[in-house]
Amino acid sequence: MATQKIAGDQTSQLHEAPALEELTSTGEGLGLEAEGQENGSEIKAPFDPSLIDVITHTRTVDLLLTRLKEGELILDPEFQRRANIWSNARKSGLIESILLRIPLPSLYVSEDKDGVYTVVDGLQRLCAIAHFVNVESLNAAAKVKLEPLQLMGLQALGEYKDAFYKDLPRPLQRRINETELTMHVIRPGTPTDVKFNIFARLNQGGMPLTAQEIRNAIYPGDWKAHVRSLSESENFLRATERKIKKERMDDWELIIRFIAYYELARKGLKRPSIQRLDEFLNQTVKETKEWSDAKWEVVSAAFEKAMAAAPKVFGKHAFRKYYGYTEYRNPVNRGLFESQSVALAQFSTAELERIGMNSKFVLSKLADQFKNNNDFDRACLSATGSGEASNIRYRTVSEILNEVLDAC
Repeated sequence: MATQKIAGDQTSQLHEAPALEELTSTGEGLGLEAEGQENGSEIKAPFDPSLIDVITHTRTVDLLLTRLKEGELILDPEFQRRANIWSNARKSGLIESILLRIPLPSLYVSEDKDGVYTVVDGLQRLCAIAHFVNVESLNAAAKVKLEPLQLMGLQALGEYKDAFYKDLPRPLQRRINETELTMHVIRPGTPTDVKFNIFARLNQGGMPLTAQEIRNAIYPGDWKAHVRSLSESENFLRATERKIKKERMDDWELIIRFIAYYELARKGLKRPSIQRLDEFLNQTVKETKEWSDAKWEVVSAAFEKAMAAAPKVFGKHAFRKYYGYTEYRNPVNRGLFESQSVALAQFSTAELERIGMNSKFVLSKLADQFKNNNDFDRACLSATGSGEASNIRYRTVSEILNEVLDAC
């Protein structure tokens, strides 16, 4: 279950228990409402076991750093913003572990037809090693400008505190370079859907990768640049009040949820009731490989329009559950982000202006639905990624907006 904290101001007596907010790895509020265990986004998509092609190698640090220098070990471009988030003290601890011959956790990579590896899990460990041994290669690969790493806070090898790699005795340099790392390699012939599932199953310990992190590493294409651009959009940042932390790519998943459902709504279609979220989003990402720049412009314009309208239509409760009588604000709800943004995108700018002028009416109707429509309330509480929940939310929000538009 997600790490959680109670969101909002509770200085007054509340009629409704405040929603819990998910936390980042450092204990900060993630900006998103926590969902139950059955949130509809678990990675359980079926696949053909005969298509699995995974091998395990051991590779020396020296070999991997040579690959990094030659562009044959890819620190995935969209991981770059998080490719160096460890502190220097934590990096130093990893280097000390190598010097003490303590085995490190396995790395997970995806191999392409040319034998190039893309790192899926183990990015921070590789960055820490490269930062100490060959910072020039790391800077070039991750497009950063780091100074060489100086060891600090060592617990067992205090005599090397403040040392750079060049300061270590040659036997210790050799020990680092000849350290063997275990690497699980998913071969290029493995279909991307199968890769997605395999990495989800391999990635069970510590802080598992999210479905979006795996999706980002496994599915190639220009979709990443477009989603990144939308995640940096001023309209999106303003609509979410910059509350969504980027650590686990949750902002990207929100945007892909919009894109996926917007395409269905635009065609007048509904999601299959039992379709899981990872299947839905993976399929959308695969389909975008065929999209033209013009198609992306249409979808991006719809997203921007929805983001610009959301604060005007839903006020400070945009994308948040609202019961009408609470004195706190809930965190952003993933399901409401999807349904409200897609519903808003179906209206013209002029219509949205009229609806926005009656924001209080919109919120009153939204609160009424949360209090009296159990199906809608439940669809925003748990299993928000299921097809059935998506359809209920979208239908309900669309009806509210149309009623308000007709009345004004």
